[in-house]
Amino acid sequence: MCEVKRVLALALCVAVAAQGGLARGWQSVAAGPPQAEARVDVGGRRLNIKCSGVGAVGAPTVILESGFGNSSGVWERVQPEVAKFARVCSYDRAGLGGSDPAPTPRTVVAVTEDLHALLTNAKVPGPYVLVGHSLGGLLARLYASYYPSEVAGMVLVDSAHEDEADRGVALIPPDTLKAMLKAAKPSDLVVSHPNESLDLCSMRALMEALNWHADIPLVVLTQGVPYRAEDYANPALAPKYYQLHLEMQRDLVGRSPRGRQVIAERSGHFIHQDQPELVVNAIRQVFEEVKSKNSGHR
Repeated sequence: MCEVKRVLALALCVAVAAQGGLARGWQSVAAGPPQAEARVDVGGRRLNIKCSGVGAVGAPTVILESGFGNSSGVWERVQPEVAKFARVCSYDRAGLGGSDPAPTPRTVVAVTEDLHALLTNAKVPGPYVLVGHSLGGLLARLYASYYPSEVAGMVLVDSAHEDEADRGVALIPPDTLKAMLKAAKPSDLVVSHPNESLDLCSMRALMEALNWHADIPLVVLTQGVPYRAEDYANPALAPKYYQLHLEMQRDLVGRSPRGRQVIAERSGHFIHQDQPELVVNAIRQVFEEVKSKNSGHR
């Protein structure tokens, strides 16, 4: 049985990664028009995918994985620039943008299998450079754990981290935590958006079990703007959670011996909106490293 205390902490810490609340984040960016190019069958449902740019022999395809509740439209300042040097695809998870809904709440395994089926059925050639924002960073690492031969590089854009749950719960004042646990309901085991919900138990257990590490090019982009005190009921928690987030980001860098970190000094959680050039440059660097290695093996 999933432990309520730890799952509540995970819900809290995923929200913290979004600078005080994922809900506010998706409300600010998810209302844009879906950027549909094709709707591809993934077993009775259709997912929306947009691919642009021209691929080349030995070059990877860049796959953009959005944060929780975000459609592919959040990449509107990144995808056109990446398309100038690579084949790049963004897509809408089930229930978002132009994609059909799926039964909810969903497990992260189901989401990962959806992406694999989409790339297979849409005939998107690998290997892939996965680019994941927030929750999308967790999903990118999960995909790489399940399909390691398909993933040649990764860019994490202020990614959520599964261990922020245990670390974050220790920062909650005891009285506040006690009240949270007393008020907990079964629905608290699901993190929800009007069109997307995920089973937190499945997310936590899988990420802990898989503990992804790989010897691939990896860039970890981290927000440089500290969390705002006014976003918290207890303002004193803001700097503590921000420091925790920085620690977890440094841990992600260590998941690959070729990992490196870039601090987005002028960005909040949505680095691809605030400083898209940093995301594009990180993708270019990983792309070129993978392409160079693949060309040398021909």
